[in-house]
Amino acid sequence: MVVVTAGHVDHGKSSLLRALTGMEPDRTEEEQRRGLTIDLGFVWTDVPATGGADGDEVGDERVAFVDVPGHERFLGTALAGAGPAPAVLFAVAADGGWMPQSREHAAALDALGVRDGVLAVTRCDLADPGPALAQARAALAGTGLAGLPAVAVSARTGAGLPELTTELAALRDRTPPGRPQAPVRLWVDRAFARTGHGLVVTGTLREGSLSKGDVLEVASDQPPLTVRALHELGRAVERCTGPARVAVNLRGPAPAEGLRGRALCSPGTYALCDTVDVRLYGPLLARIPARCTVHIGSAAVPARVRRFGRGTARLTLARALPLRIGDRAVVTEQRRVVGSALVLDPAPPPVGPRSAGALRADVLVRHPGTPDAGYETAARRFVRAAALRRIGVDCGAETPVAGDWLVAPDERRRVAAEALAARGGEPVDAGALARRLGLPDRALLAPLLPAELTVRAGRVVPAAAADPLPKAARQLVESLEGALARGEFLAPTAAELAALGVDRRALALAVQTGRLVRLSDVVHVAAQVPAAAARALAPLAGAPFTVSQARQTWNVPRRIALPLIEHLDRTGVTRRGADDLRTVHPTGEETREGRA
Repeated sequence: MVVVTAGHVDHGKSSLLRALTGMEPDRTEEEQRRGLTIDLGFVWTDVPATGGADGDEVGDERVAFVDVPGHERFLGTALAGAGPAPAVLFAVAADGGWMPQSREHAAALDALGVRDGVLAVTRCDLADPGPALAQARAALAGTGLAGLPAVAVSARTGAGLPELTTELAALRDRTPPGRPQAPVRLWVDRAFARTGHGLVVTGTLREGSLSKGDVLEVASDQPPLTVRALHELGRAVERCTGPARVAVNLRGPAPAEGLRGRALCSPGTYALCDTVDVRLYGPLLARIPARCTVHIGSAAVPARVRRFGRGTARLTLARALPLRIGDRAVVTEQRRVVGSALVLDPAPPPVGPRSAGALRADVLVRHPGTPDAGYETAARRFVRAAALRRIGVDCGAETPVAGDWLVAPDERRRVAAEALAARGGEPVDAGALARRLGLPDRALLAPLLPAELTVRAGRVVPAAAADPLPKAARQLVESLEGALARGEFLAPTAAELAALGVDRRALALAVQTGRLVRLSDVVHVAAQVPAAAARALAPLAGAPFTVSQARQTWNVPRRIALPLIEHLDRTGVTRRGADDLRTVHPTGEETREGRA
C-alpha cells in the first residue's frame, strides 16, 4: 500500500513519519537544516497484517509513505507525489487548526479522486485536539475525504502512534487489490544517475506489474528503456505489483529533457495526447483561466483552455501525456488550486469556430465519464479496437467488422442503404464506392454491404451474380475459411496448389475479390486471417516477443509465421524493434481515424 501525506506547512507531517517509521523523510541537508520539506520524501514501515481464519495476525506488511511539502511555494511538488497515490495521511496540527494549505491539499486530493486514508491530528501534546478535529471535519464535509477515521497523535511523546498503526492496517485491509495484468504507467517523481548502476527512477506504481527485463516506452518516437533491476522499499526484487513504491534501474538513453514528470508505459498500451476534452469541476470553476497548469500523475504541464459550455472544455497541453478516459487532473493558477478536470476524450475530433463548441458540449455532457466501448464506438462511428484500448476502453464484448475495425450500428445501416442506392443497376468500382461512403478503410466495404450485394473482382455486383473464381480456387478459399473457423491459419504450399489445379491467375483473382490475402509471393491465406492473428497476439501485448513466440501462439510453421508477422508490421499492428523483437503497437493515427 502507498499513502501520501498532506497538510499545511509545519503541521508535523515529516515528524510524524520519523516517529512512525524510524526513518528520515527529508533527504537533503538543506531540508534538515531548515526543518522544511522541499522535495518528495519516501519512507516505509511494517504494520500488522491480518488474514487468519478469525482475523488473527499472520505477520507484518510494509506500508510506503510519500512525504510532500506543505509550503504553498511547493504545491506542484506536492501534487507530483499525490497524483498516483491511492490513499492519504492528512495531518492537521492541534495547535494550528485548519490552514490555507490544508484547504489546497484537500481540494487537490478531492480533484484526484483520493477517497480513503487517515486524518491525524498532530501535536496533541501541545493543545486539545478536539477543536482542530472539528475544523477539519467541517472543512472536509462534502468532499471525497469526508468521514476519514481520525487519530490524535504526538510525534514527540509517541501518544496515539499505536492507534495510528491500527488505522493504517485497517486502511490497508480495505484498499482494493491492484490489477496485476493492467498495462504499466509509472509516473516518474525522481530520476538520477547512480554510480555503477546508471539511470534510476522512482515512482508510485498504481497498477500493473514490473519485472526485470521488461521494456518501457516514454514516447513512441524515442528509444525504449529496459528494466535492469527493481527495488521495492529498499529491497531488490525480481517483480513488483502495484500499488507499490518502486525504484527502477533502466538501461537505455534517457530523453534529453529528463524523465521526472514523465510516464514509463508498457509498449503500445497508451496514446500520447496533447489535446484532450474534459469535464471541469470545483467550487472555483468560474476562475479557471484561459491559461493554467494541469497536474496529472507526476506531470505539471501548461495548458490552454477552450470552454465549450455546460462544464466541458478542451485542454491543449504544452507537452503530450499518456492519458486515458477517466483520468483525473488538478488545475492550478499561480500555485492555487482552481478546479479539477475529468478526462472524457484523449483523442478528440477537430472542432471548428466558436459556434461549434456548443455542439461539442452537447456530445460531451452525455459522456458516461468512464470507458465504455459501446459509447465510444457510437461517438466515433468508425474506430479501431486497438485505438480504443490505448485510451483505456475494453473492447472484449465488441465484434470487429473487418480487421479490428469497430463500426457504430447507425453507420452500418447507413452504409448498407447508401450502397444499395448508389449502385443502381450497374456494377460499381469498390474503391470509389468506399470513398463515396466515407469509409476509412476499403476493407470495411464488403462486410457492410447489404445481403443483396457483394464485392467481386474489385467491383460491387449483385450477390446472385456468378462467382468469377474458378471452381478449384473457390474450393480452396472455402477450405481455408473453414480452417479459420476452427482456429487454424492455413496457407497451401506450391505443391498443394498445383495438385488442386489453382494457378497464379486464379490466386490473383481471389486476392482481387477480397477472398484471400497475399502475404508473400508463395503464401496466401483467408482474408480474415491477419485480423484473427492480431487478436491472438493479445496475451503477448505486454512485452516484446520473438517470431518464434508468435509462431507458437498461432500454431503455424515458420513459412507462414514470418510473412504473417511482416504483414502485421506493414499494417501497423506490430512494430519491429531491436534484436528482431516485436511489440503490439498500433499506429498513432488510429486514435483519430474515422471521427465525426
